[in-house]
Amino acid sequence: MKTAALLPGHLLHNDVNQRPGSGIFWKYADPSGSVQPRIYFIFENGLFKNALIPAEKMHWIDKFRMADIHREVYVAILKSWIPHGQKGKFARECGIAREYLSCLCVLDGAFNESLPIHKRHPSPSLAGKMAQVLPAPDEIKRSLVENMTLAHINALDAQGVSRTSVTPGLLVERLAELEQTHRQATFGKDLTEVKRAYRLLRDASRHLLRYVQPEEYPDTFSQICLYYHDAQCILNRPDEALLYAKTAQLVLESIEQIESGYSRKQRDELEINAIRGEAIAYHNLGLDRIVPDILLNRACSTSAYRNARHFWEPLVKRDLINSLAETPRFSIREVNKTAQQIAKICEKNGDEFTFLLVREGWLRSLIRRGKTKAAERIFKEEMERLPRLPYVGALHRALLFKSGARLAWALRDREVWSIRIAETVGLMSRAGLTHQISLIRRIYGSAVESVLAQPGIDPIESRRA
Repeated sequence: MKTAALLPGHLLHNDVNQRPGSGIFWKYADPSGSVQPRIYFIFENGLFKNALIPAEKMHWIDKFRMADIHREVYVAILKSWIPHGQKGKFARECGIAREYLSCLCVLDGAFNESLPIHKRHPSPSLAGKMAQVLPAPDEIKRSLVENMTLAHINALDAQGVSRTSVTPGLLVERLAELEQTHRQATFGKDLTEVKRAYRLLRDASRHLLRYVQPEEYPDTFSQICLYYHDAQCILNRPDEALLYAKTAQLVLESIEQIESGYSRKQRDELEINAIRGEAIAYHNLGLDRIVPDILLNRACSTSAYRNARHFWEPLVKRDLINSLAETPRFSIREVNKTAQQIAKICEKNGDEFTFLLVREGWLRSLIRRGKTKAAERIFKEEMERLPRLPYVGALHRALLFKSGARLAWALRDREVWSIRIAETVGLMSRAGLTHQISLIRRIYGSAVESVLAQPGIDPIESRRA
């Protein structure tokens, strides 16, 4: 059987009925377009049983992705069909706490994050019970059970690794998948995929850290810590980001032997990035007074910085400008001097991406010091350059948009501010930039609440921020 309409990894199912012993026969489209059997469920007494998942060539990260996709669907069903104001009643009829139901109705949350991945999804028995109680047509009830069950199964399937099964070859594959997911989150164009990629990066990294022994794989372990750090910085958990940046540093400092497959240069890069990660986490926690010492006395003293200063100086000094911009009574002369110096290095290196980030931090510093004319000039120039840059992600656009809104606010132009802040928050919400939304709330307070209540902004997700 052939189909041109299916993408690789797409799942479809045949007719479903709920007679005892009947089943759902799922099929899987391989890259050639051939449809192969994927999963077979036996439906018995309102539950799916005897799920068989053949060992198809599905990437490890795709199992997390499939679990997340099915979760998105069942969350949408619950939000759509639970009557407004009746969550408590619905929870009681399902035999669960209202708090747990609220947890099930969001894609992400502190409660979810504290649970093992496979326990964030309802068990098959609870899924059946919820479907019975849900005031929806039979086909919607079946869809709820199917998606809850498939989320649970894919999450379990993603756990298929143990300490005894970890090998160097397996870790090379896993790291390649994490790198691809990290790149998709950082530079992806599809904001829905960007939002999902940040969650996948966090969940997959944390899961893998449970099984990788730092004594045996210090460099791999540290790299995974940094992937986890980056995801948590975006998802508004700077405390977790700080912990794992420090953990990576401890491992790299304690184990001098470089892991097989890594070079001295790669170890040096891990060390400076772990130090920068600590500084960024402190910045996101609002503890900016700590940051300059970390960057100037530790990051700038690393082998990586000394051996490739032309590459690392713009990145480290950009981190420094970000921190100084949020420090009371900072020296605008120092920021101007540093920004101009780094801008010249970026221009010499042809590094337009870092040039944008440095100037955004400079723009923010000028706004904080009331230098609005200079700020307007930089903002206009960077907005004109933005469409021409080949590698700019949602976060980087959001940072520039946020500074543009802040500039309009400083100029007391509420009409322009309303337009810019709506565009900024919309981008942040669609891309899952939870930490940035929290900063918007902190800066503008009640003035931004009407924007957060607009259609397209998830009210539960924005409240989490």
